[in-house]
Amino acid sequence: MAQDTHSAVEIVHHIPGRLRVRVPAGAQVEGLAEAVAALPGVISAAWSPVTRGLLVRYEPDRAEESTIVAAIAEHLELDVVMPATAAANGHPATLATTVTSAVGELDARIARGTRGTVGLGLLVPAALTLWAGLEILRGRAAPLVWSSALWYAHGLFRDYLISPHED
Repeated sequence: MAQDTHSAVEIVHHIPGRLRVRVPAGAQVEGLAEAVAALPGVISAAWSPVTRGLLVRYEPDRAEESTIVAAIAEHLELDVVMPATAAANGHPATLATTVTSAVGELDARIARGTRGTVGLGLLVPAALTLWAGLEILRGRAAPLVWSSALWYAHGLFRDYLISPHED
């Protein structure tokens, strides 16, 4: 389950020597850049009120990203949200892992926004069915285009929304 980014420091981007974090609205950021800049190995820390982001440049051989992020979270008294591109084993995620994570987060946001009524499992087949219907109404019903979309939507609906009957 995705952590709530409205009450946590979110790592937006990181490469050795450069780190960007986003701070939630309402967090008290007074003195944050100065406190982070004073950490050993940190070259600079620049706060942007527009993006609510802190850009930290540091010496990778003298400071660790995790130490800097922990100091930011401690200063703000918040949790930390790891980026979707970081794998659990600390290695960079594959494209499939990143896409899966992004789609999972999108599904969670849609479910939260609809209070659990609609998710991607319903939205995608419904959109494909609507698109296929519009193509038929516009007279652009090629033999495979709309029928393929309908069968695909049917398969998604069947596989992900309809509960199997217990015998």
